[in-house]
Amino acid sequence: MKVFFKYFAVPLLIGVLASIFFIIDSLVAGLFIKNSSFLWAGFVVWTLFYGASINERIRGFIGVIVGFICSIVMMLITSLFTLNLYTISISSLLGVFVVNCLVMYMNKGEKIWLNSVSGAFVGIALSFSGLGVKLSPISSVSNGFLMLAIILTYTIFGLIAGFCSTYFTNKINNKLAQIDSPSNNDKQA
Repeated sequence: MKVFFKYFAVPLLIGVLASIFFIIDSLVAGLFIKNSSFLWAGFVVWTLFYGASINERIRGFIGVIVGFICSIVMMLITSLFTLNLYTISISSLLGVFVVNCLVMYMNKGEKIWLNSVSGAFVGIALSFSGLGVKLSPISSVSNGFLMLAIILTYTIFGLIAGFCSTYFTNKINNKLAQIDSPSNNDKQA
């Protein structure tokens, strides 16, 4: 039993959770866009917030929303003017500079729930990825709302998967500790 909990329980748990996540994606993704999958977006959030507390997960969720808004601001700054220095877009450079400086100010907001820099960067990354459905850059308001809905849905899925994997991994580790405890070994003797 000790060998099972030590070497097999956690990998099997993560495999089961990932399989459940795959099934959920198969059922949900088509509600957004036919014949699509956004499982990877949920996996990004899952790994980012693996082992995080509930408060960190809530902050991360808010951070993803802030990141989505930041990506829109970055696109707006980029569209203000066209100036290139060789192959470098100066307007894009300005947008990246301004938005990243603003995101880093989130770290100063300890009293508010907007201090998840990692969540904001995930929101920006997911927005610019276009989630594999060619929605980025956001070309219309409906595409923007669709992208936000997908990002938020899969952020929630990823946060739940991360919570479940951490919770059940802790349970497995506690069980392993009970098996390894000296008082339990005395009972077996």
